[in-house]
Amino acid sequence: MRQLMISLDKKILDPTSAVARRMVEYGEKNELFIIIPHSEKQELDLSANVRVFTSWGTSKWRQFWELYGVGERILKKEKIESITAQDPFFTGLTAVWLKIQFKLPVEIQVHGDFYGNNYYRQSGLMNRVRWHLGKYTIKRADKIRTVGERVSENILKNFHITPSKVYIRPVPVDSRQIQAYEPKVNLHERYPGFEKIFLCLGRLDKVKNIPWLIKIFAQVVKHKPKYLLVIVGSGPEKQNLESLILNLKLDYNLKLEDWSNDPWSYIKTADCILFPSLSEGYGLVPMEASAAGTPIIMNKVGVANYELKPSDKVIILPINNEKKWIEAILSV
Repeated sequence: MRQLMISLDKKILDPTSAVARRMVEYGEKNELFIIIPHSEKQELDLSANVRVFTSWGTSKWRQFWELYGVGERILKKEKIESITAQDPFFTGLTAVWLKIQFKLPVEIQVHGDFYGNNYYRQSGLMNRVRWHLGKYTIKRADKIRTVGERVSENILKNFHITPSKVYIRPVPVDSRQIQAYEPKVNLHERYPGFEKIFLCLGRLDKVKNIPWLIKIFAQVVKHKPKYLLVIVGSGPEKQNLESLILNLKLDYNLKLEDWSNDPWSYIKTADCILFPSLSEGYGLVPMEASAAGTPIIMNKVGVANYELKPSDKVIILPINNEKKWIEAILSV
């Protein structure tokens, strides 16, 4: 099958990245033409079957508009059989427009649990716009791919969609490779003298709820002054988090590190993973932590109670229940 993919993941443009390698693997079964919004015009071949193009522009709006133009040119030139979009928002809208023009089946990928609670509808103008765009595109999709059971369940609950249109393709977790992995970084060696080291790993975005976690940890260290929280990630909230850490005088008990390309070392040498997200479609970090045998404390989002069940190493808590979170962390 020859497929047009509309993606937001700029890491695809780096042939050495894991996601680029994954696209090459996909290309072994399907010939892929991938479009990614970018500030510069680029074209590259990741393999004989995977070609990557960018829509370009100095603003995101221009890049979005060019998505349609680049897609139109590819579809006029190549014999494409289907279209897949990375999300139900702007890439999804582009895919639906191209579907209408070229009469091709469209798959919409839904990676987040956008309709499982009110977070996206109530968290700012752009998220409200995305929420409504998603309703428009999901209803017009021929196939809907989700990454987990929770998202599929909520899509079927909120939309009048034939169940056969929705399918799950989870993010692959190589449990054997994680278990055999030899850490290159040891958190207890990097930060000696702490009784327990907790880890929060991921993109520094509002939905990840990290300011709330920092305030919770400020209460924890009053009881356990030798507890440390290491936050590893990059994103738009970084400066706000740095200010919050200083204001709460947590610079001894809380360390903020840039994202690492070696997350397994962190996961395997931490005493416990903390996952306070307000909404998740899946949750790769908890799944990898479970494979590594590292205890997890997490909100009831994403894989919680679905792919990942409560156990002696998995504590699933109601979202933002401050008392239960403090008790759980102190119990580690």
